[in-house]
Amino acid sequence: MTASTKFLAGVLALSLPLAAIAQTAPAAAAPAPAADVVKFTPYGFILANGFFTGNSLADQDYPGAAQATLRGGSVLFSGRQSRIGFKMATRDDWSGADLTGVIEFDFSAGHTSAVSTAWYNGLMRLRLASMTAAWKTEAGTVSVLAGQDVGLVNTLFAESLAWVAKPLFWQAGNLWRRSPQFRVSWANNFGDFGVNAAVAALSPATTDAASGGAAAAVDFGAGNQSRMPNIEARLAGTAKFGDGITAAVGVGYHMNTRRVSYGTPNQQDVDGNMLGVDVDLGLTKYLQLKGEFYSGAGADDTYNAIGAATYTVAGAPAGTAVKAQETTGYWAQAIAKPLPWAWVTLGLGHAEADKAHAATGARINSDQLAGGLIFNAGKYWRFGVEYAQVETEYLTAAGGAATTKQDATQIGVSSMLRF
Repeated sequence: MTASTKFLAGVLALSLPLAAIAQTAPAAAAPAPAADVVKFTPYGFILANGFFTGNSLADQDYPGAAQATLRGGSVLFSGRQSRIGFKMATRDDWSGADLTGVIEFDFSAGHTSAVSTAWYNGLMRLRLASMTAAWKTEAGTVSVLAGQDVGLVNTLFAESLAWVAKPLFWQAGNLWRRSPQFRVSWANNFGDFGVNAAVAALSPATTDAASGGAAAAVDFGAGNQSRMPNIEARLAGTAKFGDGITAAVGVGYHMNTRRVSYGTPNQQDVDGNMLGVDVDLGLTKYLQLKGEFYSGAGADDTYNAIGAATYTVAGAPAGTAVKAQETTGYWAQAIAKPLPWAWVTLGLGHAEADKAHAATGARINSDQLAGGLIFNAGKYWRFGVEYAQVETEYLTAAGGAATTKQDATQIGVSSMLRF
């Protein structure tokens, strides 16, 4: 599918009458207090995990990829997924806006040392830092967000206690990103139906190495070099049908431009895109189904998927050799709730990159199967046992001529205290 075709598909998809409001951001704040009062609310959780890994995983605290070269299993305990955040709310007399803000951290930014004796020294990581100004009108609520928040494509997360900071089905069909951005949104309710729409300009996020003599790509990657922000849009809606039946569907679209071989005679701009659909269904109070699908090119690294964003065509004329790599993926999960305090989860995810253009040694397919028991012991305490199996396929010869597969498993034991 060409970039122009995918753009047209994105525009058509955004005309759907239903879509889901983003669910990965913190819960909406209560109505703003008076202008001279600032309401301040802390929230978060303390999360302890035990990971028991069979075979070899690239990360010992997440079943994302089975290593191509086996190195054995492991046992690991962690508290690094614990999270703390603060919500703020007030009213602005000058503009008449309800002002809300959020700042949120976890401890998954890395380690102070590479040895296991320093594993517990998790560095604090900024997850969210944004403020929103909202105005209620007869036609709905209009809001402007500024700061770091989630992207607008595929906003759902699967239910899990073991895999949170690195969400379940990451690199196996679950896209996600948090990025500094400026966003304009509109939302309204029509009886049992709700709808919202949003458009945003986001800071480019790529894993391309810096070019043109830059010392580092952390703030000067190929996306930054294009001098164009990422542009995203989303249409979302919800519906209630009675007897505990609900539906939420969302459609998001992403566009980016990256400038490769910057400052050389071979300089080239490469366009990327991503179209995502997410669905969350409440089929009575005893069963919930949710999942996502995406298809795109030149945006896999932006949304933390498995593939490289671009590839180079050997022998192509200078300035035309770099092309956008195509990728697709999906995940789905069922959450059975036979009792309020006992949930059963079961899900799967899949992601793949175009192996005809992947580099030798690259991952081209990733599959996850995961399930578990989660217990809600009252309002604040949750604990559970979960199991995940991953199969990863690697390209061992250029052009997709030969591949190899590896399998790995992980059991996660978790305890969460929420506040």
